[in-house]
Amino acid sequence: MRKADLLLDDARLVTPAGIVHGAAAIRAGRFVAIGSREDLPDAEERIDAGGRLVFPGLVDPHVHLGGAFPYEQNLVTECVSAAAGGVTTLLQYRRSATSFFDTFPGELETNRQKMGLDTGFHFIIGSLEQAEGIPEYAKRWGVRSYKLYMGGYAPGNPIGLVAVDDGVFYRAMELIRELGPYAYCMCHAENQGLYLLMNERAHESGRTDLSAYAMSHPDFIEHEAVARLVWLGERTGCPVYVFHTTTGAAIATAAAARARGARVVIETCPHYLALTIDDARLASQGPAIGKVSPPLRDASDQEALWDAIARGDVDLIGTDHVPILKTGATVWEERPGFAGLATMLPVLVTFGLLRGRLTATRLAELCSLAPARTFGLTPRKGAIAVGTDADAAIVDIEREAVVGPETTHSRYTSAFEGLPLRGWPALPLRRGEVVFRDGEVRLRPGSGEILTPGAYEREPARSGT
Repeated sequence: MRKADLLLDDARLVTPAGIVHGAAAIRAGRFVAIGSREDLPDAEERIDAGGRLVFPGLVDPHVHLGGAFPYEQNLVTECVSAAAGGVTTLLQYRRSATSFFDTFPGELETNRQKMGLDTGFHFIIGSLEQAEGIPEYAKRWGVRSYKLYMGGYAPGNPIGLVAVDDGVFYRAMELIRELGPYAYCMCHAENQGLYLLMNERAHESGRTDLSAYAMSHPDFIEHEAVARLVWLGERTGCPVYVFHTTTGAAIATAAAARARGARVVIETCPHYLALTIDDARLASQGPAIGKVSPPLRDASDQEALWDAIARGDVDLIGTDHVPILKTGATVWEERPGFAGLATMLPVLVTFGLLRGRLTATRLAELCSLAPARTFGLTPRKGAIAVGTDADAAIVDIEREAVVGPETTHSRYTSAFEGLPLRGWPALPLRRGEVVFRDGEVRLRPGSGEILTPGAYEREPARSGT
């Protein structure tokens, strides 16, 4: 048996089949053997996991980079924060104020020079003209997933997001459905007319607390928009992806469509599973720290999300990571969003695994295997298995640490600031390479790879011989 490059020993490996207490051998960046130590090859280097859980590297399907800060800067800093949190694959949303044919080639080259983790892309469509380019985007760059905003942002908003009408959605769906597997029409599900009305009323209330912001994005407008989205998807035969879902009613509507045979993928985010709109810690830090779009909900909707996860109605979890610095402005003036890459795994360990809401295997499915399968990255990504990339994180679920810049390795605002969490990665690997150890970043900018949906299905599995 050929010698391996690295051996993870005395590990509780979280695999799709369950937890395997043993070892994993890595060669040329991939897992080549998994089992008991005596059955595995010798290795140049050995890492003792000390009986701790080893999760597959997390695949975050929902990441925003650039915008508030230079894109090339974010590619470096946010990879560091992601690696510290055990996230080894990022799927980024890109948008263009003009044409993707003008802007994306340069962004792609910037990724090749600066990106430290493996990455893929979704495009945000803001007009009918951009929608008409979908076939060529897929042909030229392999992009198969496209996000459109039904509503939730007023015209002229400082972020520059554009809500499109149902005609643009319909045309985009007609084009996306022809792209084949792993193609999705992705939706920010809010009703624009209702949002504008509710936003005006919320402003007229004179309130500036976080709950006032939630009044401008009430839960029923998400429910209505999801119902309309899945109907359009059924009408056109286009698979749809509902991201950052916050309400039980919206999930029930999407799940019912799926039961009828519609192709619907449902995502939620860690902050909706762990935080509520009346969170006292957030209120003490300032009402805008917890501002996110869509907003945090109340405890009943949060419980509905956990119930949906237990039923299998939620398919995967993404962070909706936005690297911004909250300024201390009012809830109406502050940008929505916050950084979440470093805290996804600790949040789900603390609020899910340790509270009996998730098993380790289910957590790995939601955050690794399901996003990799959804976006055509298997069998290369998403699991600890022979032949997959050796992306993994040794996790110490006993060690508690308070969220702050020292733990997130980020300068950007976290909604979990000051909260003690367990489940921090002690040692993450990306393609068999240690990228973070003992507080030291070992990630090299430009060492990430660009991923293409569906490109890895015919790759031969690598054995341990």
